[in-house]
Amino acid sequence: MTGDEETTVSWKAIEPHWKVWSADDIEIGEVFLPVGDENADIFDGLAITHHGGPSVVHNWLDRPRYVGQEQVAAIQEGHVRLTIKADEARDLPEHHVPETAEILPEKASFTDRMRTDIEKHIHEDKTH
Repeated sequence: MTGDEETTVSWKAIEPHWKVWSADDIEIGEVFLPVGDENADIFDGLAITHHGGPSVVHNWLDRPRYVGQEQVAAIQEGHVRLTIKADEARDLPEHHVPETAEILPEKASFTDRMRTDIEKHIHEDKTH
């Protein structure tokens, strides 16, 4: 690995078990999962593990650590390079899965929703 690499693949291509390298050319772990919203193409960062063992072990021995997107220097096929050194990577915060969005019921009445659905199917729009 060299420190002057450029990103050649999209963050969406990152897969679990890709190698993670520090800025000082030390392999520090593996990608556990990319963090972001693929639909909106928003890359937040990575969850990484230091030992790279079976995922069940992460729950007890090596909880995934969060690396913010600003700490990702380059993405290459099969590996990711960070902007931080190996000793800094040891102190990364634990990755916490975000809470799911709460889906609230629609405010329109049942009658209004049915009318809209019927109008949509018979191609009549009475809102204009």
